[in-house]
Amino acid sequence: MGRVEVDAGRTVLVYGPASITLIEGEAEILGYPMRVKRPVVVKSWRSRPVHVLRSSVFEFTSGEGGGMEVVEGDTVPSEWRSAAEKLVGEERVVAAVYGAADSGKTSLATLLANYLASKGRAVFMDFDVGQSSICPPTTIGFVSLRRPVPDVSTLRAERSEAVGYTSPSPVIPRHLEAARRLAAHAKGSSDRLVADMDGWVAGEGASRHKVLLLKALEADAILSIGGVPDEVRGFCEENGVEVVVLPPPSKVRRREHGARKKLREMAYERFLRNSVVRRIQASWVKLESTWGEARPHRILSSLISMTSRFLEDSGKIAEYDDHRILDELARERRGFLSYVYDMENNFSGIGLLLSLNLQKNYLRIYTPFQGQMSRIVVGSIILSVKGEELQSIPPPQVPQL
Repeated sequence: MGRVEVDAGRTVLVYGPASITLIEGEAEILGYPMRVKRPVVVKSWRSRPVHVLRSSVFEFTSGEGGGMEVVEGDTVPSEWRSAAEKLVGEERVVAAVYGAADSGKTSLATLLANYLASKGRAVFMDFDVGQSSICPPTTIGFVSLRRPVPDVSTLRAERSEAVGYTSPSPVIPRHLEAARRLAAHAKGSSDRLVADMDGWVAGEGASRHKVLLLKALEADAILSIGGVPDEVRGFCEENGVEVVVLPPPSKVRRREHGARKKLREMAYERFLRNSVVRRIQASWVKLESTWGEARPHRILSSLISMTSRFLEDSGKIAEYDDHRILDELARERRGFLSYVYDMENNFSGIGLLLSLNLQKNYLRIYTPFQGQMSRIVVGSIILSVKGEELQSIPPPQVPQL
């Protein structure tokens, strides 16, 4: 652990895994005022900008791959802070944050939510299924903020919805319907919402998807890092949605594809923690899939096909017949990412489907959820119990909602 003295007006960029503690002085992180002798932990492959408001002394420590850098000025653009101050003056606001992956989008959403939370309760909505901050990958959710926080990823969603894949493009109807449900519930918690949209901004369908997402949110404003596509701007002009174009931060830590996958795996592991294997009679729960199939034998057929493909790609030969092929995965503590619902049909957590034996009427699922289940929705992603993403293919099909 080392001590660092930093002059006012500078920014300490902290790269995780690391911890920084303010010993004396005054500093803030995206609208969160640092507290003296209260450590702020930065997770692996993440970074935090500590802006020094008054000459300060910090204690700093880091793990492998972590570090820090002191730069001149504020890396957060002044335009971001001006936009946040304007939102604070609104009695009611639903603001959507738009930008590509690694553009600083989540940092902007955090800043806006923190400014709003400093003046009262605010809601942070996370619609990024690939790099979710507050709920498992492939899901979206929201959390209420009663005060600013240094990093929303330290929080857990108070309500979330399963979407079923790490990108919205193959599951657009599920993503939009989940967003509508979440927005309706979130507006019951606060009149001031900030939505961190997903990073799908290029390619066929991306702009149309964002228009539909703005409709689902009933957004008042869209704050974009860089310009917005003509289709999105046209929708906003026709529907009275304010468009605020903002510059990127002066320093952005670009993450490679492998780092984004590692972040997802860390999140899977986090939300699978304290899981146990539960054996349940298959007829006791309603079994569905993320591709719209609700007939158990058809779901099993698809799982068999995906398992066979995975084993072939891994250079392995199945030792069991089709009805027990899932056991090939389970033997190595692997299974299909699934979504568990309680008796009131609320999404209550993720799990790994390990076995599905319709002849003997049982299934086995690895999950931290301890209550009675009414429904299990099976996905098309194969994970290990440690959260390793072993096979990720889009659901076979998605029904139109």
